[in-house]
Amino acid sequence: MKTIEKHSLRISYCYLFDGSYLMFDPHTILSRQQIELIDDRVEKYNQETKLLIAEEFGLKDPKSYFLIVVNDKSFPELNTSEIADVFRQELGEGNIVVLLNGEDLI
Repeated sequence: MKTIEKHSLRISYCYLFDGSYLMFDPHTILSRQQIELIDDRVEKYNQETKLLIAEEFGLKDPKSYFLIVVNDKSFPELNTSEIADVFRQELGEGNIVVLLNGEDLI
């Protein structure tokens, strides 16, 4: 996700990210060519896993991923499924994979 998109999402939905949810900075998903250049076996595995998960869900040429953590368990604004819908609406249905409840991108 581009930093500008993340920043504009935080501004547009400041009522969500000022307390109910915490949005972390995006992490890059490497291309297959970039992964091939990694010498460390564990790092290579971790990077390839992120790419494979994105591809499994139909994303072509994924660029990044980020985490959102529920900070207020009382869900005063939106529940987790609804917050996922906000991101799908803003970023496009085919551009986002949402993993919930302990699912992991590593």
